[in-house]
Amino acid sequence: MRNSRKYLFGSTSKNAFLFILFFAGILFSSCERDNEDPVGPNLQDRFGPFALVSELSLNRDSVDFAAGENVVFNAEFNKNVNWIITVIGLESGAEFTIEGFSRMINSENAVWTGRTSELPFFKAEPCSVELIVPEEGDFMETAEVTVLEPRVYSGSLYTDFEENPAINIVNPEFELTGNSGISSVITPAQGDFILLLEGTDNVVPNYFVGLAELSPQINGNEYVQFPTTVPKNLYFNFFMYNDGRPHGVAVIQFHFDSNDNGVFDDGPDQTFQLEGDYPLDFTGWRKFSHTMADVGISQAQLEKVVMIRVLLISIRDTQPSPKLEVQLGLDYITFTTGAPFQL
Repeated sequence: MRNSRKYLFGSTSKNAFLFILFFAGILFSSCERDNEDPVGPNLQDRFGPFALVSELSLNRDSVDFAAGENVVFNAEFNKNVNWIITVIGLESGAEFTIEGFSRMINSENAVWTGRTSELPFFKAEPCSVELIVPEEGDFMETAEVTVLEPRVYSGSLYTDFEENPAINIVNPEFELTGNSGISSVITPAQGDFILLLEGTDNVVPNYFVGLAELSPQINGNEYVQFPTTVPKNLYFNFFMYNDGRPHGVAVIQFHFDSNDNGVFDDGPDQTFQLEGDYPLDFTGWRKFSHTMADVGISQAQLEKVVMIRVLLISIRDTQPSPKLEVQLGLDYITFTTGAPFQL
């Protein structure tokens, strides 16, 4: 029996040696785990009190985005938290928002290059900056930064309605209001002016309210100059405004000079437009982008687009009686290659 116990468990000294090795292994494993990143949520993050370690600061108090400068935000907390930084243009009303979950806010996760999260664009203007932690309701850090020059966006600008563009407002039935034309009665998506069409289909009930013809003479050209004439690679981009009135439709047409006389002739010249057009069933500014292939135009026809025409249509069948006004605002028409315009 004594020999069998020795065979099963070994001598007393050997057992002690094995016990020491086993205990050392546990201790070593514990030390290794202490040096590793914790598995699962950090208890301090979940239950520890929140504190601000370093206040919100910016790398500059004024910025020239057109020259390639940017704004870096910095702050530090005592634990990982959800945070939101919001920049607000004090003249334009533009907003840019960054959200994150971290303990540190720095150049790795909080840089502003002049973009806007939602229209309108920022202008050369003073801006307020707010840092909040949603779970800490009373917490807010603030700062200020001045935009000296706004961001220059990529793309070929057709018109932003800031200069004196070659625009012909057609109001044959006198159904457009006096606000129609180049206007600033609505806060623009970019700059200081927009194209506004507004009116009621009452005089002649045929759906048509009015239109604007945007000649390429806006840019001193006979035909529209595109950055590419490959329809599937050419994107048409613009910003459109509606005030929530639900009874309008915008139609944008591209006119091809069929007879090579350098002008648009209503009848012989061919017209292309997006199937389904643009329902005016929203509120505020929206960005629209689609390829020129979507309107069914060919590469050869793109080389001789002589006119862009914008029409305001009233959906008569949905209108109450008396009929309500319909409205559309248009701003910042651009063409881009390979991808839609990015805010």
